[in-house]
Amino acid sequence: MSQGSLCPCGKHCRATQALRDLIDTQNQLCLLAREESVIVSILENLQHVVSASQHRFTSWLSAVTACETAQANLALAQSVSRSRSTTPRWAVEAEQRLFHQWVKQQQHHWEQRLLQIQRGMATYRAYLQKCAQQFVLTPECLALCLPLLDELLRHQEERIEHHHLASISAHELFLQFEQRWTYERDRLDYEIAQVPQAYQAGRNQAYKQWGLHVVTGIGRPVSLTQTNMNYESMVHTRQLDLYSQQSKLFLTTKVEQFRLYVQKMEGEYKATVLAAQQERWHMLHAHLSMGVADPDQLPSLQTLVLSYFL
Repeated sequence: MSQGSLCPCGKHCRATQALRDLIDTQNQLCLLAREESVIVSILENLQHVVSASQHRFTSWLSAVTACETAQANLALAQSVSRSRSTTPRWAVEAEQRLFHQWVKQQQHHWEQRLLQIQRGMATYRAYLQKCAQQFVLTPECLALCLPLLDELLRHQEERIEHHHLASISAHELFLQFEQRWTYERDRLDYEIAQVPQAYQAGRNQAYKQWGLHVVTGIGRPVSLTQTNMNYESMVHTRQLDLYSQQSKLFLTTKVEQFRLYVQKMEGEYKATVLAAQQERWHMLHAHLSMGVADPDQLPSLQTLVLSYFL
């Protein structure tokens, strides 16, 4: 069959096949081009998560340091060694290494995906040129192109709706995680700030007992130095426990948010690309629907059709 020819049965048209290939190929090319920019945004978001988590790890390690200092001071005041009942430094550092390992895996995954996309775009551009050379419009195949576009437009409307709903769902879940984290962060920050006041009553009671002993000489209490050390140790231990809860909640939330962010971005960019393509194909459908009385108009119409893809 010669290029652009139509077989007598009318079922195999080189132009309609080339048009289908052009549509599919350009759609994939646009998706890849859009995904390339989306992956850059994903990598930037990942760096934001890393910087925010680094701040949380720093706060957690600072709390560990304060707690270790309080325990050392208490051991000096009591002249005995105390068993460690708080989060050890190695546990925080191990959590940090696990998180950085996850970040490195995500970074590698998206960088590899970016390379795949760039190679795919080069391949699709070459294939698009090949398809364009095979598209030769004739009066007979013009009528066959219209049902093809009708079918593709209907199919594309379903895909747009699917991606739009998926994007909305992911965005709602993302906001729920954000609201939960904001609430828990504020609650834990408030509790951390209130810890000294929560333990102040016991400290005041110890001061009263010491003052009573000074006046009456009855019931010698624990020394004020040891009382202060006990107080500081309890405050720092409780604050460290709250920092631990906050940091682990933050990491869990941000990892899940990152997954939902990626899902939302994928749904949004696919729906955006498909909607833009659909609008152009509606215009193409309108041009092809126009009657072509003069065969000399076919080359200009063919050039117009190819301009939608190249």
